[in-house]
Amino acid sequence: MSTLETVLRQVKTRVTPTDGERQKMSRLSGRLKGDVERILMESGFSATVSLQGSFARDTWVSGETDLDIFARFSPSMDRNEWTDKVLPAIKNGLRKYKVIERYAEHPFLEFHDDGVRVNIVPCYMVEKGNWKSATDRTPYHTEFMIAHLTPELRVEARLLKKFAKGIGVYGAEIKIGGFSGMLIDTLALYYHSFQETIRHASSWTKDVRIEIGRPESREESKKSEKGIDLIVIDPVDPDRNLAAAVRPGKLWNFVAASRQFLLSPDAQYFFPPAFKKKTRKEFSRSIENSGRELVAIAFRHAALVQDVLWGQLMKVERSLVEMATREEFQVFRSALWSSGNTESAVLLEVDRTALSNARLQKGPPVAKRGDSQSFLEPNLAARDTIRGPW
Repeated sequence: MSTLETVLRQVKTRVTPTDGERQKMSRLSGRLKGDVERILMESGFSATVSLQGSFARDTWVSGETDLDIFARFSPSMDRNEWTDKVLPAIKNGLRKYKVIERYAEHPFLEFHDDGVRVNIVPCYMVEKGNWKSATDRTPYHTEFMIAHLTPELRVEARLLKKFAKGIGVYGAEIKIGGFSGMLIDTLALYYHSFQETIRHASSWTKDVRIEIGRPESREESKKSEKGIDLIVIDPVDPDRNLAAAVRPGKLWNFVAASRQFLLSPDAQYFFPPAFKKKTRKEFSRSIENSGRELVAIAFRHAALVQDVLWGQLMKVERSLVEMATREEFQVFRSALWSSGNTESAVLLEVDRTALSNARLQKGPPVAKRGDSQSFLEPNLAARDTIRGPW
């Protein structure tokens, strides 16, 4: 047996839920689904409650499952009712938990029970294609995958999901910008195995197009899809790209990791070693030895919904990097940190922390006489001009 086969055999055992885990999740999901049904009925709301997501598709990873409970409402219900009446009623009915509101395209509820993260999501019961909200597709996703994923393919999907988690590219939320669970399951179904998925991914270039039932192809992105290097057609909505939320950095990390894994298979791609904290002295020595400077800009702010918070933080990070670059600092890396509540920070790894005493000031081309003269005259006479222009 090759090293690759040995690694995959070992990992399969670790990612497959045990009988005990399945029994626990079955009891928990049944009880909470019943609680939501009861709360909605007692509050006078008519809805169909169902289990969705990786748990319902049976592609969840041992020790890491979330529970998604969807409540499907009539399309005649105004969306403001979700925010103003439905979710407050459910939150009140589940007050023994620490329930918080989250936002994606619309609000949903989140809490933890027995170590399992539970999401309660409203959506509309609509015909396929007549979507009123982004989550209206989810029940159709579940239905499609239950019908098409064999038990063997569900194991392959678990491998692919754990690989994506291990290399830090799993999760479609704005904080991560990676691969969603549905995208992972679709890739496993399309390529028929974990191994074939990463073998093809290792050769991906820009503008790859993947659609169930059709060969992999490459096509020029439409104007509306500029900056999107991977197109995976949603099997229940041909107008939707399942990979639209995947940021370029996460996509190419996945491609590079696939190449390296095939060259040197290792279980650490699935189960990376735990992060080892450095002492203050070790940390200072690392920065000193690198010959670079680390700048941390920490600040407090109002508590914000996570997607809003991370969207704003990313804008701040881009602005700071652009500003530093304009001032001729070399930015090697940047990163974000947040407590998830009211404290956040932007970190920049730069070549230095002080402005140079002199900087090159470029003007317009000499061929543009008027513009060139307008630039030269004040700068030639300026007291702080050191030399130039000839």
